[in-house]
Amino acid sequence: MLRIIKTSEEEEEIASAMGIISNLPKSPQISEWLLAAEGLPVFSRFLAEVKHKSSCKLQLVENAVGALCHFTVSVNQQTQKIAGLVPKLVRLLDLGTSLTKKRAAICLAQLSEHSQILGRPIPKRQGLWCFSPSPVELCPVHPRNIPGACEASLDALLTLIKDEKLQSGAKVLAEENAIPSMIRALDSPSPGLQQKVLNSLERIFRLVEYKLRYGSSAQMPLVDLAEELATSNL
Repeated sequence: MLRIIKTSEEEEEIASAMGIISNLPKSPQISEWLLAAEGLPVFSRFLAEVKHKSSCKLQLVENAVGALCHFTVSVNQQTQKIAGLVPKLVRLLDLGTSLTKKRAAICLAQLSEHSQILGRPIPKRQGLWCFSPSPVELCPVHPRNIPGACEASLDALLTLIKDEKLQSGAKVLAEENAIPSMIRALDSPSPGLQQKVLNSLERIFRLVEYKLRYGSSAQMPLVDLAEELATSNL
């Protein structure tokens, strides 16, 4: 598959080969195989295709990001190089297709799980960002409310408030005005997304400061959601 991607001049053939790779089971073993075959630079060079709007170009980007997800499932010797792709992945949260957004958010969530390797400063880029030490625009939930992309984005945010990181992570979310966006997502028609928002808010509201600051704005959406669940269970 990698040989086809490297040598073929047919974009459809390349997209199909990357699609096969992107759908392989996500495991450390496959990740190591792809790293050994120098797949990382092969896939990453297609991320620039986002500026093109043809269906084949968009599919190239979708499958390239899907293939890159293999490199974020575990920490390895190439993880720092993968972290260097974060600005491009963040850009895709804004410009990519719904599937690209979902896959990019999954990559970012998995990288955030290994946040110790993301400690070095990365230049501020235009777009969406939740891991940089610099204050920039944050995308906790994609404004178009695409459930798959929103859920993956929330997975990324949940890593910021996991366990002992709750205090510092909640501070980052508050500074970037992310919490009101999360509260608005309670109105989503997706039960999976609603559950992830509830999980996020439950952790954040353990901190009295944020419960006092945002509790009143979350009260009505939470009441509406409770009534909706009660009605559906009748």
